[in-house]
Amino acid sequence: MHEMKLNAQLLLGLLVPCCLLSVNVQARERADQPNIVFILADDLGCGDLGVTGHPYARSPNLDQLAREGIRFEQAYMAGAWCAPSRYGLMSGVFPARHFSQTRLLPVDRPCVTSVLHDAGYATAHFGKWHMGDKKQKAPPPEAYGIDESFTTQSSGAGWSAEARKDPHYREKTTPHYVNLTIDFIRRHKNRPFYVNLWIYPTHSYINPTPEQLAVYQDLIVDVNDFENPLQRDFLNFVAQHGDVQAAMRAYCADVTAMDAEVGRLLDVLAALKLRENTIVVFSSDNGPGPLCNNWDNIVKRYGEKPLLLNSVGSARQFRDRKISLHEGGIRAPLIVRWPRRIRAGTVDTETLWCGVDYLPTVAALAGAALPAADLDGEDLSAAFLGSAQLRTQTLFWSDRPQWSALRDNQWKAHLRGDQFSLYDLSRDPSESNNVAGRYPRQARQYHNELRQWIESVHEPLP
Repeated sequence: MHEMKLNAQLLLGLLVPCCLLSVNVQARERADQPNIVFILADDLGCGDLGVTGHPYARSPNLDQLAREGIRFEQAYMAGAWCAPSRYGLMSGVFPARHFSQTRLLPVDRPCVTSVLHDAGYATAHFGKWHMGDKKQKAPPPEAYGIDESFTTQSSGAGWSAEARKDPHYREKTTPHYVNLTIDFIRRHKNRPFYVNLWIYPTHSYINPTPEQLAVYQDLIVDVNDFENPLQRDFLNFVAQHGDVQAAMRAYCADVTAMDAEVGRLLDVLAALKLRENTIVVFSSDNGPGPLCNNWDNIVKRYGEKPLLLNSVGSARQFRDRKISLHEGGIRAPLIVRWPRRIRAGTVDTETLWCGVDYLPTVAALAGAALPAADLDGEDLSAAFLGSAQLRTQTLFWSDRPQWSALRDNQWKAHLRGDQFSLYDLSRDPSESNNVAGRYPRQARQYHNELRQWIESVHEPLP
């Protein structure tokens, strides 16, 4: 009996250190996992920050974020408007495959928050959701592995009807979402955390507070300050229907107010000593507003909603704006900072990155297991760490069968009804010169690929 007790004590003496070692290894692995904060603006053009070339908008915090990390020059969203872009980011799947039919994010497939939640992350979503709401009986955010949320356009907790009556309700949402994010981070600073901070700027209707507007009270707009002739044409169009001076002041005020809130969050990360191992991603869900599919309708809406005139964002040198599959509708700013791993001041001009790449890329950076699923996105984590990557798959876009597009290396092809066009973006980023006749082999190839793509996600073409 005495011998059995000694053996048990010996066994316990061996097991306890092993258990402690296992716990310590797990804790060390958790400590090595980066925190991730994804800030997604709404309708912010790829040329709307100081660092991306806007002649007036002041964005010192986001400019500094870019200087401290990596900025991508060829970043796209998976859709040309809010909802499909968000679906692509969360699911890693082109929206035309499922979302365009259901407008819902399925719960039976992996998404960013569910994958990271299963990897031990505390998860939160504050801000816009736009992938199904109460009217659709959509699942609430917690069905997607989200621990805490406060949202709009979802089935979860959000703003009261009374709060929405405030004339500056929209302008007050971003500070509140940032406050919620800061509180969440403070409470989870000792474990890996992931936050979607999906804010409203610069979505219409833009109505800055007097304090926000005061920053730009002396701004005088000269449309010739914009290098892009397409942007100059748009601003001249705005000037025909309203006050372009007031519109630009309001837009820039919205950008700068957003930037100040981002700066407040970044300051907290530094104060909590979380800066080095926190990945901060900043982007936008599509090109700048307003919707550019019907200019006569825009003029009508200008009369009905004068604040729509304040949507004067810049798509840099690219054609069109929100809802268009031309570059101006789907290009987005993309900045990533991770001081522990990313060399400061990097600019990636080569990697073709799309919103569907976000899920596999973030899973790889977090060391999270990605369940088997058919994804359109690719793991571009090496690009996020500073090494440009050549993607292996063609990018496709289609919100409806009437217009689809693809991007393959320097080639961009469109099929609108029976009208096919081909552009060499390396020479013609504004998609001004259709070169289908000059490159018949490429034209045949991409025309066939687009027809096959449309047939795979929509009704067969006649």
